[in-house]
Amino acid sequence: MDIFSSLLFELSSGDRLDILMLLSKNPLKLSHISNKLDFTVQETSRNVARLSEAKLIVKDIDGAFHLTPYGEEAMNLLSGFKFLFKNREYLTTHILGGMPKLFRAGLGILDSFEFVSDVMIVFHNIEIMISKADKFVWIITNQVLMSTIPDLVQAAERGVEFRLLMPKDFAPSEGLPELVNNPVFELASRAKKLESRFLEDVDIFLCLSESQVAALGFPNLEGKLDYIGFKAENEVSAEWAKALYNHYWSKATSQIPEQLTRK
Repeated sequence: MDIFSSLLFELSSGDRLDILMLLSKNPLKLSHISNKLDFTVQETSRNVARLSEAKLIVKDIDGAFHLTPYGEEAMNLLSGFKFLFKNREYLTTHILGGMPKLFRAGLGILDSFEFVSDVMIVFHNIEIMISKADKFVWIITNQVLMSTIPDLVQAAERGVEFRLLMPKDFAPSEGLPELVNNPVFELASRAKKLESRFLEDVDIFLCLSESQVAALGFPNLEGKLDYIGFKAENEVSAEWAKALYNHYWSKATSQIPEQLTRK
């Protein structure tokens, strides 16, 4: 009888996973698999037979093994488990539950992200991202990083679009109004290159540009953002983060909270 656990059993072997990962790059004959992984021919033959029987791989007319479409999708799904396992320490103390289920179901994309545990490095990465942005800078946060204001002014002067998502109960820190009361920001706002929106609650920390994700963080068990998390510099990750940001942006209101309108 076909049961789901049989697939998990085949994938639970480190040797068979090594073979699948190797074949996900290029089709190979049995002897080449054996040599590249330093397995005996007997070991390789046994594991290849199991993977073939499980329909995860198939041999072509030239005698080379490659992943079946079923095998390819199984490997794609495994990347989510790789992310969970690799970052298990962080994920035992931080909550992804606020992120929409649609994005949590695709956690495999996060396997390409790098964990950054130092808050100061996270903030530095954000500053670098802003300084390099050509098209846009989008940020979700519950506080404004004061050190980024000069970089944002320069980005606005370059014509970079800036979006900021904050909680409705956002309380500006002392000195912030003076910093943001800049003619460059006013011109950018008039040109619709600068816009802020507000959410009932911010349960994610996200900073991205058109080419990279400088920071992606989640609340800790107390529900607070501690600004440690992940970064990535590839097109797929940036597109995923862009879609996630747009999800939150569509839920937000452009109505400015009362405390931000007070003089």
